[in-house]
Amino acid sequence: MGKLESLSMIDFEVFTGRVKIMNADYLQNLNDTVEQIVRQKTFSEIVEGLKKELSYSEEPFVWSVLDLDSVNCALPERIKSGWVFVLKRDVPSGRHYHPNSVQHMVMVEGRGESCVGNARKEMVRYGTPGQPLESLWYVINEGVPHEFFPEEAEMVVVSFHTCEARELEEVACGSGAERLYLG
Repeated sequence: MGKLESLSMIDFEVFTGRVKIMNADYLQNLNDTVEQIVRQKTFSEIVEGLKKELSYSEEPFVWSVLDLDSVNCALPERIKSGWVFVLKRDVPSGRHYHPNSVQHMVMVEGRGESCVGNARKEMVRYGTPGQPLESLWYVINEGVPHEFFPEEAEMVVVSFHTCEARELEEVACGSGAERLYLG
């Protein structure tokens, strides 16, 4: 095993200089935004529509862009787009990365595991009492492979990106296939 393969995710990020410092206020702002979003009737309608779409889809997940103008929270300046994704139950999302965006994600419904870099762990749902924000939120730097493994039911996540919605690119780790989520 080479030097990079033997590093933990945190060590890898420090080694490659890909650590992006984020203070607690940043996560708190995102958390407050999600609290407003999930209480909106339109959010429930979007999620139900996506679940219906997913039941007919061959894809492991489906998505919709969120209207960030509909929330009254001060989003961090770096955040350029918001999304809701619904992942198919018991189907891995597919290992991929975003070459042009830092992803900030929280699971609002469902359960499962995540694999970010080489770190695999049980996911903690948004709103779980007594959990620090750092255990609820995933901050996935540009180019870091990640995959999610929903269990027993669909998984719903809210995700914020540092690029505009029309620019969000995904690269599949296995095939190298590229796609824009809008377009």
